[in-house]
Amino acid sequence: MTGTLEVLSKVLPVIFLIVLGALFRKTGFIKQDVVSGLKKIVVNVSLPAVLFLTFAETTFESRYLLIFLSVFLVCGVMLFIGTGLKRLLNQSNKYYPALFSGFETGMMGYSLFLAVYGAENIFKLALIDLGQVVFVFFVLVSYLQKLNGRSASARELIVSFVKSPVILSIILGVLASLLVNVSSISSPVIHSVMETLSLLSALTMPLICIVIGYELKINFKGIGKPFLTALIRILLLLGMAFIINTIIIEKLLDLDHTFKTALYTMFLLPPPFVIPIFMDERQEQSKQFVLNTISVSIILSLIAYIILIIVV
Repeated sequence: MTGTLEVLSKVLPVIFLIVLGALFRKTGFIKQDVVSGLKKIVVNVSLPAVLFLTFAETTFESRYLLIFLSVFLVCGVMLFIGTGLKRLLNQSNKYYPALFSGFETGMMGYSLFLAVYGAENIFKLALIDLGQVVFVFFVLVSYLQKLNGRSASARELIVSFVKSPVILSIILGVLASLLVNVSSISSPVIHSVMETLSLLSALTMPLICIVIGYELKINFKGIGKPFLTALIRILLLLGMAFIINTIIIEKLLDLDHTFKTALYTMFLLPPPFVIPIFMDERQEQSKQFVLNTISVSIILSLIAYIILIIVV
């Protein structure tokens, strides 16, 4: 019982902040343009700061490539399964398969994992996240654009990938890790820069949670199909996470249990929040279904994550 209460004490601040975000929307305390500004700060400043610090202090091993390939493959398999389920369930929404592929690690996963496992373990989730980030940029986005009748060139995809603040922070962090030992540098200027990044990274969790709470809007009319979609997705991904953890993380790589928890954490997350952004604005009904599915997935993810960390 004491262990359960200790775990809940780490997750409850996340829940409270999400509720606070919802209250901000209900009371009109802040407007949508303020929330949009907060999202820009997270995506362009605080989350990149977290990732740079994480990768700058991580020692890379070639065996991590197997995790990257496994996650990338799962994303592809899930997109294929989503296509099959679309036919099986007679779904008219052409964007339906996209809801099964990719994970919202940036705007949700890192805050949940940070709250329970701390900054010292965040690199484990970041390493696992790389495979799906590459998949989303190069496969899922291309897939969504193709559905809209537009095909992005390889050059456009690469440019958008490299220009992403999240990707740039990872690349710079990796370079810093390979070239210098950041923690051993005694320069006051470098120390001040690292301390600034550390302060910025501390903003990530509270800002993300407030944004999620503010934008969490569930349309209970016709909630059945979005709920079923979110539930099928989680169950399928939990099965795949179990297989990867058992065969790859545990047996082949012999990594610690926090890696396994990081994989479960990511596979419990909702579909990427960028999906609605790449949808055709004229597809109003389809977009509402996608938004509702993502909102339901957020609730299910939070419940499943609490259960996961209590069990683990």
